[in-house]
Amino acid sequence: MLRNKLGIETNSDLAVAEYRITSDRRIDIERGQGPPGNFDASHLKAIHKHLFGEVYEWAGHTRNERPIVDGQPVEMIATMRKDGYAFLPGSRIETGLIEALAPIRNPDVLRGSTIAEFSEIAGKVLADLNHVHPFREGNGRTQEAFIAALGRKYEHTVDMSVITKPRMIEASNTTSIDPRSGAMRDLIEDATDPGRAAALRSAFTHLREHKHEPFEHYVKTGRPGEIVSGSLVGADERAASLVTPTGIIAVPKADMPARQIAIGDDVTVAVKSPFQAPTAQRETVRSVQPETAASYWTRSVERGRAIQAGEKAAGRGYEADRSNDQSPAAAR
Repeated sequence: MLRNKLGIETNSDLAVAEYRITSDRRIDIERGQGPPGNFDASHLKAIHKHLFGEVYEWAGHTRNERPIVDGQPVEMIATMRKDGYAFLPGSRIETGLIEALAPIRNPDVLRGSTIAEFSEIAGKVLADLNHVHPFREGNGRTQEAFIAALGRKYEHTVDMSVITKPRMIEASNTTSIDPRSGAMRDLIEDATDPGRAAALRSAFTHLREHKHEPFEHYVKTGRPGEIVSGSLVGADERAASLVTPTGIIAVPKADMPARQIAIGDDVTVAVKSPFQAPTAQRETVRSVQPETAASYWTRSVERGRAIQAGEKAAGRGYEADRSNDQSPAAAR
């Protein structure tokens, strides 16, 4: 049980309150109202403090630091594991952050970048930050908010609300095993490309129509050259959603066979066409406004997703960080 500023004494209540607060603070960041910075380690810490400062006294401090909580210094967390994977040792966090953020140290690297170029670099940064796992709690939410803010700076709307938890876990695990994997790059592209993000939202709608909670499923878009085989769960004028052995995959409607296909029918699709974004989004792709349709979507979906996840996280923590040994000053 993590000590907190709210005086909450049960994990279930803390999880829900924490998610409600951090969801609202994350919306601040996505609207350009978060802490300013140069996308370095100090900026990452400032984002963590913005997200969690109302909940924890040690917000904004990495797990190799020793802030004062309840009159005593918090002990450093040297080792942190999740699902058998060991994150960077506490003694190497400072060096790890420097290395993880090196690809964006030069502010000109992403200036004028295409979605593909941004996704390549931002995906690597996100994968490396996940390996460092610098904070006691809230690493995933802080990293996603950091990448969303990075996108905003370079005129890319990164809508992480279209990335499901199983998808993020799979990308994190894959890139941890093989840093050369494109899993995190593809994830960022799905969140940044308006057409792909729209196709994922369509897939969520199709799943809900069949009484499935979309955020419990692995959901992605097909890549050019990929052969996707599965049963049709839904389709609209832009994309179709197929249930495959690996998860739900959205494909461009233009690549679907010309013959009539009913819900539940098996189909094989060779992905070759781009995903078409809604007209309104195509017109505002390069002018990231404070209240675009995407931000409205993020505000509503993220809050509902956060509260739901908080309720499910009762007693175990969203990222399983709480399963690690906490110092006496940080934990009850």
